[in-house]
Amino acid sequence: MKRLLTTFLLGVSTMSNAEQKMSLFELTVKPEQQQAIDTVGKTNLGTSIQTEAGTLAMFHTVKKDEPSKNVILEIYQDEAAYQTHINAPHFKQFVEVAKTAVTGRKVEPLDSQILLEKQPLAIFENGDYLINLAEVSVNPAQNEDFKAIVLDEMKQSMAKENGVILMYAATRKDQPNEWRFFEIYANETAYQQHRNTPHFQAYLNRTQLMLERKNITALVGKTLVSKGLFK
Repeated sequence: MKRLLTTFLLGVSTMSNAEQKMSLFELTVKPEQQQAIDTVGKTNLGTSIQTEAGTLAMFHTVKKDEPSKNVILEIYQDEAAYQTHINAPHFKQFVEVAKTAVTGRKVEPLDSQILLEKQPLAIFENGDYLINLAEVSVNPAQNEDFKAIVLDEMKQSMAKENGVILMYAATRKDQPNEWRFFEIYANETAYQQHRNTPHFQAYLNRTQLMLERKNITALVGKTLVSKGLFK
């Protein structure tokens, strides 16, 4: 198990937008070791974003309804940046803790479609933030139409809504009609205001018949860091 987990943590990365690497992880952590993962995660992510030029964004969250399920999103500039990260002492510390703390793992290699954020992030507790991960399956024949509509809606949201902190959209590398949306709002009020905007309502109306499945998972932030380069 330890050997398999080390291989998983060190070996999984993805190429997106030609050079970027983007991956979405789900790690199942023993409840009694969650605090240890939180602590080593803060050090790993915080140090990485500060000292590694090619580490662009890292988010460690847990599912609100299943706090043993740790959802981690990582974006690197390229393969060289990823190699720099996995050879860093702070990442190796994380791997050592994970060997005994983590009992299950899943990963989705992603291709980014649009990455938008207002500013750099260095957040080490959730506070009032509302964080969602949306998983959307689109009819393959309508995927390009869906893409055009949703990307336009996201651009409008970032431009018009002060309470929208970050919006990322990506697709699974092996299934481009499988979309993943990672979103951070200032608070619950900002999220509800977003849902009632004309541009979001138009998006819902225009895409409802394109969707085959939709699931939204509420997340709680543990460590949220980014360089703020995605505009």
